[in-house]
Amino acid sequence: MQNIFREFVFILFYRLPLFIVVFLTVFIISLIFAVTLPSIYRSTAKFSLVIPQSFDPLQQESSYDYRNRVRRFLQDQKELIMSNRVLTKVVQEIYPSANRQSAITQKINDLRENLDVVPPGGESFEGSSVFIVEFSDHSPAFAAKIAASVTENYLATYREISQGKSNYSHSFFQEQTQKLLKDMREKENKVRDFETKQALALLEILNLGEGKSNAEVGPNVLLTQFLRNYHELQAELAGLQASIGSLERESNKTGIPAVLPEMEVTGRAITVFKNKVAQLQIQLNEMKPQFKENFEPMKQVEQELKLSVDSLKNELKRSLSAQKITANSIRARLGQLEKTIQSLKDRIQTIAQEKATYQALLQEFNIAKEAYTRTQAQMEQSRMAQSLVQDKQFLTLIDKPAIPVSPFKPNRGLLAFGGLIAGIFLGIAAALTVDHFDHRLKTIYVIEKQLNVPVLGSIPSL
Repeated sequence: MQNIFREFVFILFYRLPLFIVVFLTVFIISLIFAVTLPSIYRSTAKFSLVIPQSFDPLQQESSYDYRNRVRRFLQDQKELIMSNRVLTKVVQEIYPSANRQSAITQKINDLRENLDVVPPGGESFEGSSVFIVEFSDHSPAFAAKIAASVTENYLATYREISQGKSNYSHSFFQEQTQKLLKDMREKENKVRDFETKQALALLEILNLGEGKSNAEVGPNVLLTQFLRNYHELQAELAGLQASIGSLERESNKTGIPAVLPEMEVTGRAITVFKNKVAQLQIQLNEMKPQFKENFEPMKQVEQELKLSVDSLKNELKRSLSAQKITANSIRARLGQLEKTIQSLKDRIQTIAQEKATYQALLQEFNIAKEAYTRTQAQMEQSRMAQSLVQDKQFLTLIDKPAIPVSPFKPNRGLLAFGGLIAGIFLGIAAALTVDHFDHRLKTIYVIEKQLNVPVLGSIPSL
């Protein structure tokens, strides 16, 4: 290790002229660049941006990823600042003589080369809501002028865009509110027309619902009553038909007819004739054992019994005719009840259809009313958002552009120091490189190593 260091020092001193030439050349060139390079000045404007929580329903964002929202919003601001919309205004303000579109486009491209939007030093758009607009130029006054113009036009454009969005939202919701109001009134008029035309049936429609009290009125109650009467009449008709059948059988018998218990009423002819026939039968049964058949009083009793039986049969026939008339009357009443019941069923079906129509109209009206109310609230929110100054709410100009006092590049001291360091290293590298390709024997150590003989003496270099 010591021999290597000694050889390195020997090479350095041996090639000292080359080292000095290379060192001075590099150092002088760096000094020339440090002195002759033109100064570049940078004027900056610093902005602070708060992610807006807009009142405007059309601009509200439900994303919870705040970092990405900040990055995305700041990127949008950078695109806006570098856009033709802002830079065209800057060019027209700074270069009034640039009238042709090609000249304006060229100036815009020139401005973009020296214009940049960056986050503060050491930060990124993901970690900061502050951004800097900077413009670089050889003239400090021109750099400040361009930066100020870009700042003013950017703020004006941002305000125009924010106000335009608010105006659009307000006009949009205003138009939607008017449409929904018209639609709601049409639905309301349909409901009112239906209620007016169906005023008499409206109570019946409302009484068709479930859970009504015992005091409810309407077709349902009437249908229940008529059905009950119909079944009662059917039961009564069935009893009459059975009674008519029994009477027909008894009246057609050759003997004494049997009288149904329900036909026995005090004072009625059937009961009188039945009792008389019973008395005559008893009297005849008492006389038969005592007298002969040709006994005149017994014949009179038999004759009277026969007449009473005939009278009883005639009375039964008259009762049978009356019951048939009653049965026909019940059938007629049943037929009328069937018509009434069918009419009530048709009425209930019609009312059910009308109720469904009425409920559909009410539902459409309620939906239209709810949509109108919701859109009206959104219109009020958009109106509030329109009245706010958006750029002052969310965008703050922290530092205005100023004329820079000192250039930000080139760094002349750093350039000279870099030339010094580069000259030293390049001089050393040149000396080592030249010595590497020089195969002459220059040191006692190399002679002893290569020839393997001791050195008796040496003559110094003159």
